[in-house]
Amino acid sequence: MINKNLVKFRFKKSIQTYDDSAVIQKEMAHTLIDKILSNCGNSFDKVFEFGAGTGFLSKNILQKIKFKEYYANDIIEESEFCIKNIINDVNFLAGDIEKIELNKKFNLIVANAVMQWITNTDELLLKIHNNLEDDGYFAFTSFGEQNFKEIKETTGVSLSYLKSETLKEKCEHNFEVVYFEENIQTLCFNTPLDVLKHIKYSGTNGIKTLNWTTSKLKRFESYYRECFGMNDKVTLTYNPVYMILKAK
Repeated sequence: MINKNLVKFRFKKSIQTYDDSAVIQKEMAHTLIDKILSNCGNSFDKVFEFGAGTGFLSKNILQKIKFKEYYANDIIEESEFCIKNIINDVNFLAGDIEKIELNKKFNLIVANAVMQWITNTDELLLKIHNNLEDDGYFAFTSFGEQNFKEIKETTGVSLSYLKSETLKEKCEHNFEVVYFEENIQTLCFNTPLDVLKHIKYSGTNGIKTLNWTTSKLKRFESYYRECFGMNDKVTLTYNPVYMILKAK
C-alpha cells in the first residue's frame, strides 16, 4: 500500500537533488512532449499538469506548446515556487491529485512519472475524463512492472506496478488510446550503494522505510553485485510507459 505521507516527505526532502538525479524522468518528459506534438497538436486553451514536481514537463510545455491558461498541481507545496519560476502566471493547486477538487474542464491534462503513485487508478481516470473537454487529451508517463526489478529482488520492497497492458485496458473504458509505448532502460552505477543514493536523491523511495544495519547493507551489496553486476558495474532497470488518451 502506498503511504502518501511518506511519498510527500521523500520527494520534499529530495527537491534540491531531483533535477540532477532523475535522468530517466527528465528524458521521459522530453519524449512525452514530442509525442503530444505528433499526435495532438501544439495549441491548447487550458492545460493542467498534475505531479508537476520541479518542472521537467512544465519547461518542455512552455518551450513547445501554446496555451492560454496553465494550471499545475503537486502534493508538495514547495513545488509551486519551482513551477512559478518557469511559468509565472501558473494557477497552482497544492494537494493529492486523488483528493483535490477540479472545478474546470481542460483541453490537455498531462503528468510525467506520476501515475505509479496513484492508489485508485480507475477513480482517477474517471475524474480526469470528467474534467476534460470533449476534444481533450490526457497524456502521461508511468512505469511498468519491470521498473526497479533489482530493488524488488534484493529488498523485497516494490511499488505494485501495473502491467502496461492492464493499465491500457483500464484507460480504454473511457478513452480512445491515441498512443501507447513502453520500453526498458538500464542505468549503470559503480556500486549498489550508488544505486541507493540515486533512488534517495530522486525521491523515488517513498514506499517503505528500510532499517539498514551494517550486516544488512553488506548482504545487500553482495547479493546485488552477484545478481546484477556487469563489467565492474551494477545495473538498475527503468520501465517507462507512455500513453496519450482522447476523451470519448
